[in-house]
Order: sequence, then structure tokens, then C-alpha cells
Amino acid sequence: MKVAVLTDTSAGIEFVEAKQQQITLLAAPIMFGNRQYHEYQDLPTADYYRLLRLAKSKKLVPTAPQISMKMVHQTCDELAATGVTDVIVIGPSLGISGFVNTLAAYAENITSLHVWPWDSRGILTTMGDQARLAATLAVQGTTPREILEQLKRLRDTTHSAFVVDSIKPLLRTGEVNGHGPGNAPLLPGKPILVFESSGKMRVAGSALRLKGAMSDFLDDLAAALAEAVPVKATILNADQPETTAQWLATAQKRFPSVKFDVAEIGPSFGVHVGDGAMGLAWSQDYQSLISVENEK
Repeated sequence: MKVAVLTDTSAGIEFVEAKQQQITLLAAPIMFGNRQYHEYQDLPTADYYRLLRLAKSKKLVPTAPQISMKMVHQTCDELAATGVTDVIVIGPSLGISGFVNTLAAYAENITSLHVWPWDSRGILTTMGDQARLAATLAVQGTTPREILEQLKRLRDTTHSAFVVDSIKPLLRTGEVNGHGPGNAPLLPGKPILVFESSGKMRVAGSALRLKGAMSDFLDDLAAALAEAVPVKATILNADQPETTAQWLATAQKRFPSVKFDVAEIGPSFGVHVGDGAMGLAWSQDYQSLISVENEK
């Protein structure tokens, strides 16, 4: 048995890292009008947000279509030709993308190897760390079912929260629940979005300032830090270097023993949250699960 891990760039993983981690990576497509780009290939994050600002004057709204099953099928056949028998395909949360369901329905058409679709119930770092964990375990010779068990353990600890300028794109596509007391259009300030444990996004309230949102996110992080597991936290930004530096300083001052990573919100999720977004993601450190696996 030879196991491979396949994911796409919405996991916040770039191609250099993917090669190092032995992750097979597909570029997420981004549409600006009739022109198609590919995340991290011909559309770096900085260029995406520059195009996004220019597109506003033309009322051009970018979209992020699913990766085609033709591309996935071709990639699986290429992996099979190298001796791969099983591939774990880690997709973005079903709460914002139908990719995993589409793949699950299509998988029987791929006969060159066995396909294991996996809903990360997240995006960016929380999705990417699941791919990193799976790839490391695959290299160690772990079976697909055992890898999925460890992925579930990691997924159950993931949290993501974002503060955005507007949720209009998400409401238009139905990818966020705007009903109930957290209905952002009825609240002043910047909407706050969180991923529920099911993987769906919901509006959790609003903040008058980015600083207030950061304080709320750190309060939530404090609860996770009280648990007896190592935690990995990442500050996410949509081309907001100055705000990111401020958030990092605030987070490190409050939790000096925690290592905070910084990552960009790439084009495929930037389509949904816009160029003013900031976020915080945290979970059990995936490397601690590798250690647990090694101790067995």
C-alpha cells in the first residue's frame, strides 16, 4: 500500500512547501470576469488584492469555482502510475464549497486507485494543517483509516474566526447563515464570522473596531489554552501588513508562551471575505498528533 495526500491551495499551502511535505497540490481557480487565474501559480496573493481593488470600480466580482473532477481524475491517474494505491483528498469545508460532496459522488469513476474524500470543515491553516498531518503520517506508512482517525482528532479541535468589512458576497452565494440574533446587516460595525463545528460559517456578531474583534478572538483562544494539549495559533490577514503586526504584538503580549504564526488569506478565500479581512485560527498542534502516533 502506498498512500498519497491531495489538497488544493485554499489550504494556504504553496507549491514549494507542498513539494517538501510530499503533498500533491492543485491550484484553486479564480475567475475575474471571463478570465481564469490559478491561485499561487499565475495569481500571487498580493496581485489578487490589487486586482480586487481595481475591479471594484468596474463592479467586477471575482469568484472561486470548484476544481474540476477532470483535473482530480487526471491527477489521481498520475499518482497511480507512480505506485500510489490510495489517495486522501482533503477539501475545503462543505460549509463554503461543494467540492468534497462532488468528489464523493464522482469517486467511483476513478478506478486507478482508491479515493478517500475528507471534509476539513475549515479553510486556510486549519485545512492546511490537516494536509500536513496526513502527509506526514502517510510517509510513516500509516494506513488511510488510521490517518482519517487522526485527522478527526485534529479537526475536532479547530476554530476559525474572521472580522470582515462586509458579508454581502457570502449572503449572495448562501455560504453564510445570516439569520438569527447574529444577523450582521442589522448590527453596526464590522461583521464577525466563525466556523461552526459542522463546518458551516455563521455571523457571530460584530465589532466596532478591529481591535475589539481581536480581543474577542483572544478570549476564545484562552479557553483552548486551558486544555491540556499543545495549541497552534495563526493570525490570518487579507493583505493587511500593518494590522497584522498590531495583532501579533497584542497576541504575544497577552500570551507570551504561545507561538503565533502569520499567514495570508489567499485569493480562493479572499473571494468570500474581501480585502479588509483579519482572522485568527487555532487548533491542537498537529505535530503533537504525530508524536502520539509514533508512541504507539
